[in-house]
Amino acid sequence: MYGVKGTSTFINTVTKQGVLTKQFTAPKSTAFLSNLPARQVSAGKLSYTTSRASQFGQKQSNNEQDSNNHFQQKRNHWNVASLKHSHQFRSNSTLAAISPESEEITALVDSRIRKAAMAKNPKAVVAEFVQGKSAGAELSTQNYEAVIEAYGRLRKHNQPLTPMLNAYQDMVASGVRPTSQTYALLIRNLLNRDTEVNKTVSTLRRQIARTGNEVDNLGALEAENNMGQALALFNKAVNEKLTQDFDIDLYNRLLRGLSFKGNTTDGLYIYEHLEKAHNANPNGSTFAALMALFGSAGDLKAVQECFNEYKSLAKKLPHHDAAYVYNALVYAHVNAGDLAGALDVVENVMVKDKVNVTIIPYNKIIRNACYVGNMETVDKLVTKLETDGSLPKPDVNTYGILLSTYARMENFEKASKMYHSMLNLDLSKQYGHLANYVYACTGKKMADEAYSAVTAMREHGLDLDANLCKNVVLAFVESNRMLDAVEALKSLVSLHAKSTFVDENSPLAALALDLTLKCNNLTSAVSILQTLNIYSIRPTATVSAAVLQMYHDAKVDPNQWKKVSENLNSQSFQTLYETIFRSDSSPDMFCQSALDLLKDMHALNLTPPASLYVRVSARMKKYGEPTAEARWKEEFAPYLSAISEQIKHDQELDKQVKNNSGAESTGSPSINLESDMTSGEALKIAMGGHFDEAIDILNTKIVQKGKVPTPEVIRDMIQLSTKVGRLDAAEKIFATVDGSLSRLDRHHKNRTVYMVYNAMLVAYARNSDLENAKVFYDKLRKHDLYPDGDAYGSLLACTANATTDESIDALAIYEEAKKHNVRPTVYFYNVIISKLAKCRKIEPVLQLFEEMKQLGIAPNSITYASVISTCVRCSSESRATRFFQDMISSPKYQPRIGAYNSMIQFYVQQRPNREKALEYFNLSKKFNLKPSHHTYKLLIEAYANIPAYDMLAAHKLLSEMYKRHGLKPTAIHYATLIRSYGCLHRDVKSAFAVYKEMKKAGIKADETVYQAILNTYIDNNDMKNAETLYKDMLSEGTHSSPYIENLFITGYGNQKDVAKAEEVFNKMTDAKMKKSDLVREPSTYEAMVQAYLNNSQEGKALEIIDLMRARDFPPKVVDGVAQLIQNSSN
Repeated sequence: MYGVKGTSTFINTVTKQGVLTKQFTAPKSTAFLSNLPARQVSAGKLSYTTSRASQFGQKQSNNEQDSNNHFQQKRNHWNVASLKHSHQFRSNSTLAAISPESEEITALVDSRIRKAAMAKNPKAVVAEFVQGKSAGAELSTQNYEAVIEAYGRLRKHNQPLTPMLNAYQDMVASGVRPTSQTYALLIRNLLNRDTEVNKTVSTLRRQIARTGNEVDNLGALEAENNMGQALALFNKAVNEKLTQDFDIDLYNRLLRGLSFKGNTTDGLYIYEHLEKAHNANPNGSTFAALMALFGSAGDLKAVQECFNEYKSLAKKLPHHDAAYVYNALVYAHVNAGDLAGALDVVENVMVKDKVNVTIIPYNKIIRNACYVGNMETVDKLVTKLETDGSLPKPDVNTYGILLSTYARMENFEKASKMYHSMLNLDLSKQYGHLANYVYACTGKKMADEAYSAVTAMREHGLDLDANLCKNVVLAFVESNRMLDAVEALKSLVSLHAKSTFVDENSPLAALALDLTLKCNNLTSAVSILQTLNIYSIRPTATVSAAVLQMYHDAKVDPNQWKKVSENLNSQSFQTLYETIFRSDSSPDMFCQSALDLLKDMHALNLTPPASLYVRVSARMKKYGEPTAEARWKEEFAPYLSAISEQIKHDQELDKQVKNNSGAESTGSPSINLESDMTSGEALKIAMGGHFDEAIDILNTKIVQKGKVPTPEVIRDMIQLSTKVGRLDAAEKIFATVDGSLSRLDRHHKNRTVYMVYNAMLVAYARNSDLENAKVFYDKLRKHDLYPDGDAYGSLLACTANATTDESIDALAIYEEAKKHNVRPTVYFYNVIISKLAKCRKIEPVLQLFEEMKQLGIAPNSITYASVISTCVRCSSESRATRFFQDMISSPKYQPRIGAYNSMIQFYVQQRPNREKALEYFNLSKKFNLKPSHHTYKLLIEAYANIPAYDMLAAHKLLSEMYKRHGLKPTAIHYATLIRSYGCLHRDVKSAFAVYKEMKKAGIKADETVYQAILNTYIDNNDMKNAETLYKDMLSEGTHSSPYIENLFITGYGNQKDVAKAEEVFNKMTDAKMKKSDLVREPSTYEAMVQAYLNNSQEGKALEIIDLMRARDFPPKVVDGVAQLIQNSSN
């Protein structure tokens, strides 16, 4: 065995302490969407409460709180389903149909995993593993090893090892013993990931130093502790004597990983076991790793002893490159801070030992000397390398190191010299050094030098970072060179787009829109918007309004208009038309602006594009402006004949090309004038609700002719079908055009799929189909795109979180959108604020409300309603009334009943005050708002439940709601009256009179009505009639609910019949396995606890608390029920 035995410095003192943790800490996943559960629309209860029902005296709160656990069960089911679907695995038989105890399923899963592994199909291996575990299969060691290896192959660059480590944890938890091969697989993957993380962290730290911007995921990367986990596994393998598959490469990689931080304690432990290994011997790389380890620790004595040992054994070691080991010696001296020693090695030792010397060790010395500021040594060494013919010449890495150093020192004379020395060399790996130089230049407002450098970077094939380009443009702005800034922006956007898809989320897009506002020059502003339009980036309402104002200001001054109009062309006017489509102008203003622009085009002898005719006509039709539409048609008429001629010309060209080539030419433009006009025709027909006819036009007149419909039209038709609830039409539109998108060039394809995929994501999300919405989210991400603000809002709107705290999803969506510079919209904020409102997160709600106003996004009535709802839920009366007054005082206020209902509900249920509740109801009438069904339910409660009771007025509302507002009473209105009569007033006779009245009105009793009547019987100690009615309810086809079952548990408990209460509790389940199952809610456990306490059975009550904890209910919910026991004991 090779070794350096007797080297007491680093072998004899080996002690293994508690450095090697045996705990694995899997990093938290950042893939938000992969964990979103689907909202179950049919359930109808999505609100969240942190308070117990008893605190407010409202049993209704229990229902709201319990419903979240219903979604927890749904989520668990959805996650399993989504896993199976995500791997697109299909089996010939259903595993779930086989009993989990059966040996048959274990054999079947084992066979399938082995078969998939032999076929080298890692996706199938993982799919079989997931499906097999869910079916209860017992997996073997070989199965788990195949799964671990599969996860390793499936892992993408820069992804953590969480799934692989979870599989290992499952293996251990299942009692399956790992083998040496298992440990080797895990350790290798952990070491790969550790190297990856170290490189990424170093890059991010340099990026932070360069830009001054923090990086979100740095802490998460550093917390992965991959090396710690690798060491823990190594130690476990040693203790279990399972190191037979540990080859020399694994030992060397462990040593190299430990050398990163100079961890000699663990390094010596690894080397000690390498010496004892029967299947691995040290090689040259081992000694290089050991020297690196001790160098990082600053132990040069151990470095030298290790090197001496290497020299004595060099000829006995397997064949290797000696320069690699000698370079490691140089690095060790450098890392220990001994530059003189490093130079001695490279100039004397390596020469004496006849080892080939390259520029690599010199660069290491130069880099460290620059880092510590020893520029005298650097200058001398570089001069020597440049002039001494016997030494290696400086390479691009040498100059790159020097460029960064001089840039950091703000020595631009020398930095410029280094920069020009690099230009004739390979710059493919010099992005960081060049970026440092650019940032240094922009920091000193050297805009021209910075611009020259970034253009040179692109010429040499380097991809330009958006923030780097942004800084260059800002350098011009800060030097008060606005026109130069605009030109630089347009140029850099074009250069950046050569390697990166530019969309509205790009920092350059945000900068461009900001520059449009600041330039105060119509020509410049229009040219910026024209550049953005190339990448389908449209102006915001604020920018559009500002550009239109520049246009109107120019028109007022004849001299200015003459100067400006000289630079306007058809494309300029197309951009101006886009601003009127995007601004928040009234229908009248839109129509007038459209006609004014057309008049100006006519005066300048400019021909409007064909698509404009259809697009403006469609908008005027949408606004219901027939007079303006007729005038538009009349004034556009002179151009229609020219457009028709152009279409005929294009058709003739297509025929000629086809005849000459014998097939449809791929060079023919996929979107031309004819397809543009035809697309507009299809959109107009779709706006009339004739989707099938519109789709037929897209198919027969565009797609089948080898063309592609206009992207904006595809998007608008999908959005239109979504708005009218025609998901089937949206799917048909997508299916019709999807195949044709491949005909587009790269850029047009990217911008088109962005529009179309985003629209389809919204379509599915707004139809509560989260699974298909996720499909389109994934499609966008495959193109390195992100949904827009409305799409993110739609995704969030159809999700529910299993933690019963919807704010988690809301904030996760918000952070992801913010991180990727997604432009927020009113809808985006409304959904997030609404989710936070349900969870009583008042501070985040108010912060977001202020943030949207600061961003120039005007809150609408829905925003105010959500903010008011938050204040109401948090019992903040003063804030609720203040925001309500702000809302009705807003100049753009559009009244909606929701906010009024929130205030009425507050004064009915939380702060009972009928006078105040009616005050807000009367205020809604001043704004001519029509009450909703919910409004009348609240009014019934106001009269029936708040002293002095006025049951006559409450009852009268049933006829008044139809007489005054055409609203037919529903079962819930009758249930409200029944509950009030029967439970609050103990007037069973009147309660049943209301029930008979409901049946006479032809309204069928539903769950809420039966619950109210059963509540009446049970509250009045009439369990016999309650049991009879329960049977009648089931026989009539109305299903029970957990809340009805809870009433019986409470009733039996009050009657000292604990056995019957237990019977009801036990017939319910913890998970919905079949449709008839009733799942226990938190309030079910609460009712059972109270039943036991009422019968002096505290021990059994404590057992119920244990059952709740086993269900993983939120601690707050469990603690609230446990408090009942504590209160009972006091």
